[in-house]
Amino acid sequence: MLSSMAAALPPPECVLCHRSDTSLDGCGLMLKVDGVCAHVHCLVSSPRLPAPFPEPLPGTWSPQACVIPSRCCVCRKKGATVACRQKRCSRRFHLPCSSQRGCISQFFGEYSSFCWEHRPQQTVETLQEGHTTCIICMEVVEDSLSYTTMVCPSCKHAWFHRACIQGQAYRAGLGQFACPHCRDQERFVPEMLQMGIRVPNMCPAWEQEEELALPQLHGRCDARQCLYRGGREQWEEEGPWQLLLCSSCAASGTHRRCSGLGDTTQQWECAGCRTSRR
Repeated sequence: MLSSMAAALPPPECVLCHRSDTSLDGCGLMLKVDGVCAHVHCLVSSPRLPAPFPEPLPGTWSPQACVIPSRCCVCRKKGATVACRQKRCSRRFHLPCSSQRGCISQFFGEYSSFCWEHRPQQTVETLQEGHTTCIICMEVVEDSLSYTTMVCPSCKHAWFHRACIQGQAYRAGLGQFACPHCRDQERFVPEMLQMGIRVPNMCPAWEQEEELALPQLHGRCDARQCLYRGGREQWEEEGPWQLLLCSSCAASGTHRRCSGLGDTTQQWECAGCRTSRR
């Protein structure tokens, strides 16, 4: 009964953008501290918000910050906490609403945000040749620079959609993110960050996928009586408590001492494989 009631409860809602979906563009993971939930990027994009959330999130949190009367200049609903950095601009918006009107939030330094009127613009001087396609998705891009159409500031030949280069940034991570055409990072990465592209500081997604694809080695002592004080699933790199895997199936293991093996023994075969060989 309790499990069915828990399943019926709605997902937690971000106190800043008032949405529960963690797949929203740019919102990031949902954090929960002391019963308060917020998307990680909603937090870092909201100025002067004190919080019980751990570093490196900037700012501080106050209960009054959970209910801010400002209306979002995009959806017109209350609770907008992201403010345009331009002086004397009063526009505020929810982070999930920002892309609908071409607002930009920068995820580095002071985590500045800008409305569609005051957002930074690319100043690369280049012209397209005929119908230019996005170097990533191969679909046609707009005929000039805009919020949704961008170009590499280094080679000036690689045109791409904002959504496409954002997807590449998510997969590549900070260390591997570069122009898809000329592979420049020195000029390309700072400009993309300035233009509101989020580049996570993590290893590339393909390296993570390779690690997940690697076979997991057997990791426990299967001797009838394990003598190691740390238990069957712990071992040492060398000596009597080094773990040896069966040389035939690699699906069973033993500490050297638990099977009476000397320090010079390099191979061991489990009882099941020994029996099958007879």
